[in-house]
Parts: sequence; C-alpha cells; structure tokens
Amino acid sequence: MQWYALHTYSGYEKSVKKDVEHRATLEGLRAELGEVVVPEEKVVDVKDGKKREMSKNIMPGYVLVQMNANEELFKIIEEIKGVAGFLGAGDSRTPLSDEEVANIRGMVEDKKDRPRAEIKHRKGDKVKVIEGPFSGFVGTVDDIDFDKAKLRVMVSIFGRSTPVELDVLQVESGSK
Repeated sequence: MQWYALHTYSGYEKSVKKDVEHRATLEGLRAELGEVVVPEEKVVDVKDGKKREMSKNIMPGYVLVQMNANEELFKIIEEIKGVAGFLGAGDSRTPLSDEEVANIRGMVEDKKDRPRAEIKHRKGDKVKVIEGPFSGFVGTVDDIDFDKAKLRVMVSIFGRSTPVELDVLQVESGSK
C-alpha cells in the first residue's frame, strides 16, 4: 500500500476521513484501504479563565490515505463531498514518498504527547494576568517567544512600567 495526499475543502477533513472509511466498507473495498489520517496536534487554549485542550489540524485541507492503487477506490473517494482530489499533476495521482510520510507522521507523533499552548496574542495587545503572583494585573504584550510559549508583558507596578515574563496560559485577552 502507498500513501496519497487527499486535498479537501478546509474544515471537511474529519468528515472526509469518516466518509472514506465508510464508503470503502460499503463498496466492499475495505481491504484495499489502509489508514486514513488527519494530521493533528493537541493545543491548550485559555477561554474565560479556564484551560481547555483541543485538537488542531496541522495540515488544513489535507487527509492522508494509505491504499492500494485501485481505480475503483480512487473514483469512490473523489466523489465524496468535500474532496477536491488527490495530489498530483492533472489526472495522475502521485503517491507520497516514504520520507514525506515519515516526516508528517513524526510531526504528529511528536506533538501528540505534549500539548502546545496556542498563542492568540499579538504585540501591543492588552492582556489580563489570570494566574501567578501578578494575577489581576493588566498589561500590554511587548514581546512573544513562540518556541517557549512565553510573553513579555509590560505591567504597571507602583506606577512604573515593568516587564514581566509570563506563560501564554497565564494571561487572557482584554481587561475584563
């Protein structure tokens, strides 16, 4: 079996995955189909002062399909709602190389165990500190370290603007 990249309309990835598996089973072609993968990572988000973990697609608009090069199965998959087609030039469907698949799967596996904090803030945004020793303070984002998910926030302490390094999960937008 080889891996193919299936181009989908953005937001349809999970329903396409489910429909591919369902249609292959209905048509008696499940043996021709291997894995169907939506590359995702877990992210932690803060909303209304509460942390919540959710999945985020790391390759929007794509679903990876492991399958035998079966023309009947290709046609069935291409007719599914939300599918734009297989990756390839013209009508040819180009399988992914083993290296490409290993890289994508490696990205997904690396991120599966360690949820990443989603950074929605931008430089200059007003934020409220919701956790830690500066809880309740309001400040302005001065710098963002995307790799470490840290923010440098300028808060007013005793009337002086002071830089404070905070984790992304310690702040929320605005001054509620």
